[in-house]
Amino acid sequence: MNRPYVLINCAMSIDGKVASPSGKQIKISCNEDLKRMYRLRNTSDAILVGVGTVLSDDPKLTVKDKYIKNPKQPIRIVLDTNCRTPKNAEVVNDTAKTIIVVGSDCNKEFGNNVEIIKCKTTKENLINLKYLLEILFKLGIKKLMVEGGSKVISNFLKEGLVDDFYIYVGPIIIGGKNTPALVNKDCKKINLKLVKIKNIGSGILLHYRLVK
Repeated sequence: MNRPYVLINCAMSIDGKVASPSGKQIKISCNEDLKRMYRLRNTSDAILVGVGTVLSDDPKLTVKDKYIKNPKQPIRIVLDTNCRTPKNAEVVNDTAKTIIVVGSDCNKEFGNNVEIIKCKTTKENLINLKYLLEILFKLGIKKLMVEGGSKVISNFLKEGLVDDFYIYVGPIIIGGKNTPALVNKDCKKINLKLVKIKNIGSGILLHYRLVK
């Protein structure tokens, strides 16, 4: 299978949470880790998130020149089976190219920098990741950075489509029974190999690879 090199990068609390109890984005990474994250974005051909992240956080998914001088803006990819991305979302602004991956026809009109790609779906009505990665590889995307949310991360891990997995653990506890966690509840057991542990600011960075 020809596919891009895939890395997952995320930040979580000590108790494994990735957002506030309401599901909104919360700052977990320190400034040193943010700089590391932007370096990864700057060296990636594309950044991928699910539409849930777009709807809850409205991210730009760009590289800030505050952290990287003369940044290279990667392609932004949104997994959006039912084309729910708002036409005024930050991820479809004209700062960079955006690809919205849908499972059926999308009648919304976005700017000239937005491309709609129709992709095969699974029986759960999710984007078929293996098929999508083959499409992205043909489009010239050789390095793909996956940023979330938990369902997207879980599905990449379950399918074994991850080359490197970076988790920044911030020194906070968020709590909450239904607070979004790093992976969703139906994720099966996945074996990982620890490659490196590094102190960054007041937290730690864990670098894993999948055991295949």
